[in-house]
Order: sequence, then C-alpha cells, then structure tokens
Amino acid sequence: MSVLLATGANRGLGLEFVRQYSADGWEVLATSRQPEQSNELKQHAAQHPTVVVHRLDVTDEESVQDLADKLDGKPIDVLLHSSGIYPREGQHIGEIDYDGWREALETNLFGVMRVTEALLENVMAGQRKQIAAISTSLSSLRGVQGGSVAQAGTSYQYRSSKTALNMALSILAKELEPRGSVSCCLTRAG
Repeated sequence: MSVLLATGANRGLGLEFVRQYSADGWEVLATSRQPEQSNELKQHAAQHPTVVVHRLDVTDEESVQDLADKLDGKPIDVLLHSSGIYPREGQHIGEIDYDGWREALETNLFGVMRVTEALLENVMAGQRKQIAAISTSLSSLRGVQGGSVAQAGTSYQYRSSKTALNMALSILAKELEPRGSVSCCLTRAG
C-alpha cells in the first residue's frame, strides 16, 4: 500500500488530498497543528482506517522531530506539503507587517524544508520518492512583470514566500537527482 504524508491536512487543499488519496486506497498520514480541533479531518479518519492523524507544527523544530521519531524509518511514497499561511495585513508599502512576513517565510518556506529534511530518509525508503509542495501562480516573477500585481493585490509576504519555496524545491530536486528522488512543485491559481 502506498503512503502519503500530508501537512496542513485539517482543511482546504490538504484535507481534499487526504480524502482523494484515502479514496484511492492509500495509507494517509495526515498532519495538523491542532488535531483535536480538526473536526472534518477527525471525522474522515474515523470513517477511513487507513488515515492516521498526527500532530505537526511545521514552524516548530521539536514538533517536526517528534513526528520524525514516531515515523522512525516508515517509508513515505509522497511527502505533500500543503500547510501554508496567507497574511492579510500590512500588504502595502509604508505599512508592511514584517512579523507577518517572517511568519509566512517560517511556514511556507522554512516549514517545508524543515519537514523535508526530517523525513527525507522516509521518502527515500518509499517506492515513489516524491516530494511536492503547494505553490501558487502568484509566485511567478513573470506575473509581476506582466502586471498581475494590480489584479491580485500586492501580497508581499505570501507571494515572496512561495517564490522562495519554488526556488528551494528546484534546488532540492537538483541536489537529490543522484539519489533518484522526484521533487516537484505543484501550482494552483490564487
């Protein structure tokens, strides 16, 4: 049975990936910062015995290490990073919220890399050896140059964190190439 580990699985795209993969017969390791408050995820896991919910805060090294210790060598076929934040405040020059920007980088970029480092050997033990992250078309530098900033708002924190994520995963794919790992960055609009 193939194994998916999905971060940010308590809502949105992460929860939908959990639903889709478990419906296809995969074992799903679904993570949430606060599993006790993740009602839809808990309901889904209660109805699907191949879904196991784990606590994980991608911004907390201890939380990441705790999960890595629990999964001690368990093969993971697909490591899917779907946790992310989109700060809403301080999005215009003269009022930029730098704390929000740091939080976006901590979650959307550093969290992905932190979890990937901690679980890399689990992925390498899997059959598929895939690492994926949810990105956005808003992270495209071409879009900024083409004028889409006005259409989508400024979103300094979110857009720059996802642009950095795209670059980090490109570097990761190149670094892991000799080991036979497939690393990709998924893109969605919005």
